[in-house]
Amino acid sequence: MLLGEKQNLKDNLQRLGLSGRINTAFVETLNLTSRQGVSLLVRRTWGRAKYSPELNLYLQWWRGYYHFVRYHVSLRVEFSQPTERKGKPIPSRYRYRTPAMGAGRVTRRWSDVELICYPLL
Repeated sequence: MLLGEKQNLKDNLQRLGLSGRINTAFVETLNLTSRQGVSLLVRRTWGRAKYSPELNLYLQWWRGYYHFVRYHVSLRVEFSQPTERKGKPIPSRYRYRTPAMGAGRVTRRWSDVELICYPLL
């Protein structure tokens, strides 16, 4: 692990109802998701992933998009009662969330423009 304590990670995983071990399937799923999202990492192409100095910036942008802009079906929460908008019930049964919303970092989904314009250090 690069950041944090191993015991802290194990405790957090167990609190979520998992075994407490880092599963290879989780890592491989993340690798596949990043390869599908970043065109420079797609295999068997003429992409310049090894030689591109912009690859790191592209990966950082995609990581921000993945966590703050993109909804994840696995993080959706079912409404306890039907909600209304302008006096009419909303047909959706779920509230879709991003990973940042699921972690409590933000209260709403960001737009692409907000992600790009967010000031860094």
